[in-house]
Amino acid sequence: MTKDLLALIEGLSLEKKSDAHYIGHYIPAIPNHVFGGQVVAQSIRAALNEIEDDKSLHSLHSYFLDRGHTDKPFNFHVKKLRDGRSFSVRQVDVYQDERQIYTATLSFHRIEDGVSFQHDMPQVDGPDQFIEEADRWNNHPIVGNMPERKITFRPLNVRHTGPVDWFTSFEASPETGIWIKTRDQISDDPKLHQTLLGYFSDTFLYAASLRPHGLTFQSPNLQGASLDHTLWIHDHFRADDWLFYQHSGIWSGRARGLNIGKFFTRDGRHVASTSQEGLMRVKQA
Repeated sequence: MTKDLLALIEGLSLEKKSDAHYIGHYIPAIPNHVFGGQVVAQSIRAALNEIEDDKSLHSLHSYFLDRGHTDKPFNFHVKKLRDGRSFSVRQVDVYQDERQIYTATLSFHRIEDGVSFQHDMPQVDGPDQFIEEADRWNNHPIVGNMPERKITFRPLNVRHTGPVDWFTSFEASPETGIWIKTRDQISDDPKLHQTLLGYFSDTFLYAASLRPHGLTFQSPNLQGASLDHTLWIHDHFRADDWLFYQHSGIWSGRARGLNIGKFFTRDGRHVASTSQEGLMRVKQA
């Protein structure tokens, strides 16, 4: 296992401080910036630590309340809302010092059989047809002149399936996606795979509703941030097997954009869904 993937897994594991109180630390996915997927994933891990092993996460509904800081520990406080025979619900509140930055409600379900239905996976070429996003970024002429901006923490293999240039303004379809997985094989622990899916789920989803406006994360006239995040897990998956993460920007207006995501396995099973609304303040020239 690569040292970066090991560091990610260790960073998501959390330290138990007291009953239902866990401590986490900054994971350097983005230099000098807290990746929202880190807080989502660590909250999932904290809640899983307080749940019976025969129940799995099936939904998370959450809000980003304030910006996270890289130089302060994250305190995860887990509150039991309900324990039933089939479902358990936990609330996780995340603080840095006395400032709350995130809150999530998570529901866990004992697996049952039932009728099933899904939409087909979109037609998309396999991951071997696309380049790694970290390579695309690091080899860009602008980044090449700024070594401090190069991506050096690479626990995941992420590959965009649509046209991407973070430094060039061009209008593009709000329908896009990525292939994503861990860089190496990991253990069979289902809690680890659920936690990592939470980490995956914030990867580039917000950008879908920017694309029709010719905006990217790097647009100097954009003030953007994730406002909320929802994850539903439908079926079994592995975080170390390729997943296609379809991104759909479905609406933008009033300085906000709404995005929907779907995770599919390579054989077409729809295993998870997401939604996220983001702040989109565009400064007029």
